[in-house]
Amino acid sequence: MKLLIVMIASSLPLALAPNCHAQSDDELQQALTRSISQNASDRISGFNELRQFWKQGTDSRPDASPNTLKRDAPPLNRQHDIPDEHVDQIALAIQRGLQDEEPSVREAAAIAIGSAPRPRPEVIAALRIGLNSGDTTVLWHISSHAAKTPPRIESVIDSLIRNLGSDEYTNFLAASDLLKAYGKTARPYGPRILEIVLIPKKTRSLKLYVLCDIGLTDPTANKLAEAATDFNERELGIAAVCLLDHPQLLKQLEKQRPETVSALQEQLPRLYQHLCKHQYAANETRFWLEESGDLLPVTMGLLRKPKFIEKIAAEATSAGPHRKSLLAACKRACGEPPLTQIQVDADHPVKFRPQSAWPNTDPDRQSKNRFHADGVTFLLFTGEVRDKAGEHPASIQFFRLNDKMLLGRKANERLDVLYDSSTGRFVCYTSVFAAYSMKPGQTEPGPYQTGSIQVRVDAEGCRSLTMQLFDEMPDVVITLDPLGQN
Repeated sequence: MKLLIVMIASSLPLALAPNCHAQSDDELQQALTRSISQNASDRISGFNELRQFWKQGTDSRPDASPNTLKRDAPPLNRQHDIPDEHVDQIALAIQRGLQDEEPSVREAAAIAIGSAPRPRPEVIAALRIGLNSGDTTVLWHISSHAAKTPPRIESVIDSLIRNLGSDEYTNFLAASDLLKAYGKTARPYGPRILEIVLIPKKTRSLKLYVLCDIGLTDPTANKLAEAATDFNERELGIAAVCLLDHPQLLKQLEKQRPETVSALQEQLPRLYQHLCKHQYAANETRFWLEESGDLLPVTMGLLRKPKFIEKIAAEATSAGPHRKSLLAACKRACGEPPLTQIQVDADHPVKFRPQSAWPNTDPDRQSKNRFHADGVTFLLFTGEVRDKAGEHPASIQFFRLNDKMLLGRKANERLDVLYDSSTGRFVCYTSVFAAYSMKPGQTEPGPYQTGSIQVRVDAEGCRSLTMQLFDEMPDVVITLDPLGQN
């Protein structure tokens, strides 16, 4: 009897499947009909239903973008697979909705396109219509999805450049994000983009980052270097980042603006990316920096030259405890032997905790008024990676698994790292959450509370290791188990 019940129960989904699909088809047709109703509220309802219909065939797990999924994530939980015909039907309806006379209907259609299960041609066509619509709200909703599956750039570049020149924050930010997604593909349009960016506005510094993201042709780089002679210091620093692949122009700019290196170091995360990208080959920009007399200790650490150790040590004599820990890391990055080391492996997690890991335990870093601001503190994470045999991997990768502000979002963000395979030594410039007192009164200016980040260490032939990273952390020796070991 039990066997019979199981057999009957297991056959129910197959028996009901045609009816379920028929019901879904009916619901789709009803939603499509509502999307062309004479009543605007019905059209909005129709697009909301179409969005939900699409979502049934997409990954509904939280944090399900390719950059945030865990490698061992379970299979998708689909209610049904949406055939291409239905994807196209919905996309065509959304194309009409994006051109609706009612702004609220256009917004509903723009939100719906974000749930498209795959980039069918009609979906791409809808994105193109939305990007060219001139509707600020539509652009804002569509831009994030378009950045993942962008239309051909020549079909939307005029609209993107027009929106980049807008004074509306949402407009130029959406355009900036999309141009960043296009990357090198947008580079031929650099002269037109630069022309818009150079218009004197309070938003110019934000728009300059677009040029960093797409890269510069030689003619565009020359025009930017010429214009940068009249930039304020923040704009000068961003322009210098844009010119990192053009060292001769950087040198010329420095002759006219001697503060160029100082301004460049206000953009340390982007400078760090450049140094990581070019760490294994001769690089004229790096050589230019190494000869500068205006380097910050962190920049010296990122350049990893022993000649900087004495300069960093001289600054440490008058530094407070928090800054001394950073300067010690800078010296280690330049080759000074570590005073203490933490041993970390699969059986020995990080036990180190700075005092700031527990709030309200360091009165020297808090003022009596208790006003504070949340942000991040940057640090140099130094150490060595080896396997159980003491050998150093040919290459390593670090991945950040939690968000910077500790909001509970999962991540899988690759971190840049400087690495020497002959010694296993690495330097990683990153940040952790930090809370600071806002007004004077504390005797030590460091953060009174800090968080941690979870970092996964990957190396070929080794098992991955996840560890916690804290502010003020000493040098770390990371030992990885070989693949196949339990």
